[in-house]
Amino acid sequence: MEKTYINPPDVYTAPWKFNQAIKVKAAGSLVFLSGIVGYAEDGSIPKSILDQAENAYASMARIMRDAGGSMADIVKTNVYVGEEYQIHKDELRDIRAKYFVDDVPATTLLRVAGFANSGYLFEIEAIAVLPE
Repeated sequence: MEKTYINPPDVYTAPWKFNQAIKVKAAGSLVFLSGIVGYAEDGSIPKSILDQAENAYASMARIMRDAGGSMADIVKTNVYVGEEYQIHKDELRDIRAKYFVDDVPATTLLRVAGFANSGYLFEIEAIAVLPE
């Protein structure tokens, strides 16, 4: 799989690790990850957005492992956050950076008015391209 990161100099530069677009040339498989919320392994939902984010990214890494890939194969994410995002945005970026070290996916961040469950504070979905 060949990935080209597209960050034109005449488009704004984000103050965090970010790519405007990723062009993928591959004869591989696409993996579409459903919205992943921050459930703990025991099925409980933490009350902290930081704990939920950590759990969601860890679950995403395990899903990618079982799909035959890794977090580096993810090319697009949509991240949904609630009101607490503004208070914890730096810590949330740090959690994300643990899972996306070098290959940062194209990302959309959305602050939402509510989730399907009132206990949810964080949700992420993704698209990955696995090399053959």
